[in-house]
Amino acid sequence: MVHRFAIITFGCWLNKADSDIMITKLRSIGWDYVEDLGLADTLIVNTCAVREEAERNELKLLQKLSKEYPDKRLIVTGCLTRVRPATIREVAPNAVLVTSHGAEFIDEVMKGGSDVFTYDDRPMKYLPNYYPELHGHRYVVPIQIGCLGNCSFCVTKIGRMGFGRVKSYDKDDLIRAVSNAVSKGAREIYLTGQEISAYGRDRGYDLADLLEELLRRVDGRYMVRLGMMEPLELSRIIDRLLDIIKSDWRVYRFFHIPVQSGSDRVLTLMRRKYSVDLFRDLVMRIRRVFPEATIATDIIVGFPGETDDDFKMSIKLIEELGIDKVNLARYSRRPFTEAAYMEQVPEAVKKERSKIATEVFNRVALERNKLFVGREMWGIVSEIDFKGENYVVRSYNYKPVAVRKADVGAFVKVRVVDATSQRLFGELLESEELSIRYRVDFRITEGLDMVS
Repeated sequence: MVHRFAIITFGCWLNKADSDIMITKLRSIGWDYVEDLGLADTLIVNTCAVREEAERNELKLLQKLSKEYPDKRLIVTGCLTRVRPATIREVAPNAVLVTSHGAEFIDEVMKGGSDVFTYDDRPMKYLPNYYPELHGHRYVVPIQIGCLGNCSFCVTKIGRMGFGRVKSYDKDDLIRAVSNAVSKGAREIYLTGQEISAYGRDRGYDLADLLEELLRRVDGRYMVRLGMMEPLELSRIIDRLLDIIKSDWRVYRFFHIPVQSGSDRVLTLMRRKYSVDLFRDLVMRIRRVFPEATIATDIIVGFPGETDDDFKMSIKLIEELGIDKVNLARYSRRPFTEAAYMEQVPEAVKKERSKIATEVFNRVALERNKLFVGREMWGIVSEIDFKGENYVVRSYNYKPVAVRKADVGAFVKVRVVDATSQRLFGELLESEELSIRYRVDFRITEGLDMVS
């Protein structure tokens, strides 16, 4: 009998990578991966616990799956299994629970068929294979887990590996995995983790070492996207990292650096390990080297203890620095966190601040995006948009440029004709054949020139 399984993934790119590890392990023992839940005899739900809204949606789905497919094996893994195991059992009594290390322990479940609650260290020896038929041209590879911080609002430290420590994948293993993916057609390499700027702190090297060696040892036409980097850890390697990126066109000029608040007082309440000035300095350093770099950040509004003045500081910081993209979150109380027991900001106040922040951040993003109208940019056709109407080109600085028609995975050149706060709109100048004709000698001058 051929076993068929399907996976539903919630949350971050690291969760996506964990799901890919499960796909790799199950396919290696002869199981077939299917996207149609009705065709699968095993359903795996990889959960996230970061936001209250996501938790509600996941529990609702688990209850639905449990009722609709009582004869199928239902496996639940991911961060929510540590945070809400009893609640999961209540809504889905037939589910088998695997704690968030499920990606590397899924075989134990298949053999025993019972819950696996493992709190041992993750072995860090399994990486996902790249399957072109499943992944298209994008390979998401986890490089580390864990975080050196201990934020008062964070539930992930409970959902994954605790806090104050990091485990990293071996550098050679990662480079071999990326090399294999590129040789099979991968064009975008996403390096992901909980805090990739802390990569290698447990091994005696760092993210800059990994990136430099990866670019040197893996030939080919591909783009590397760096995942989220915490300000303090990033500050230790920023100059070296910028030098490496400047020397090689194959790294997106994209930096995701979460600041969370523009108020040092609130950052102290959050127990973040940096000041607003450190974040400001990082942004200015990046912009000096790459004026057109896309800088993304995260902001939490309505954190316990946040005053109107604190909120205004967050708004002012985004305006001052011209941040390209802000992932805005209205604070939600999470179980087992210190912030859950602090004096809460009223929901009505959080809602109003969120509305104001959204308007300001969209205006700032639009002003930034308008700078590219009329310009020629190059990038990779990354995906078809969620409406199925346009193809999305990710430019050299990771700006999304919508075009009417293109070949996914191809390097292209576009002319930007319009902009919104969310994306650019362009017309294709050169397409599919371009990706074949390009030699690996792109010359990037202020992000625009490209030599074929």
